Amino acid sequence: MAKAKRFLILVSLLLVFSGCTNNGYKSIEEAIQQGGIKYKQIYHQHEVNKGIITFYENPNGGIDAGIVYKNSDRYRWGFGGGTVSFPNEGDVTWGAVNLDLNTKNEEEKHYWLYYGIINEAQIIRLHIEHKSPDKHIDKNAEIIELPDGYRLWFALQDKKSYSQPGFILTGYDKDGINVFHFE
Repeated sequence: MAKAKRFLILVSLLLVFSGCTNNGYKSIEEAIQQGGIKYKQIYHQHEVNKGIITFYENPNGGIDAGIVYKNSDRYRWGFGGGTVSFPNEGDVTWGAVNLDLNTKNEEEKHYWLYYGIINEAQIIRLHIEHKSPDKHIDKNAEIIELPDGYRLWFALQDKKSYSQPGFILTGYDKDGINVFHFE
């Protein structure tokens, strides 16, 4: 009995000192790695209710997105994917990922995330809207400058939807003129 008790204490100490407990890991990077995700660098983190959406470069090129859940000062990997490639000049790429795939907790639900890369200097505003009359998303995307000259855009869906009717992306220049359209 004493040996079993010592063994349990030793395993518990090992877990505590390694940074792994049932509550997660000490850093976002560690949580991503322990989730089996390989990446070159993290480009941007966007805080949401009980989590952090992370945009990272995958080893094969392109950017993936995922969510890391935050519990106090600990982190655990949620779900991610949906690689978008770096576009040619004058183009915009896009992708989408359902960040709720591994979530059963309603408070952690964030719906669909749409994101991509802008490589068109004229675009200063990008608008995204669903084609359906329900308009689960109808807003301007957030745009983040990346260190390599590209710009990351992203938008979270406003309302839960069970179907994806498609969407429209419209890019505008500084004068409000439509310079990019995708349907």
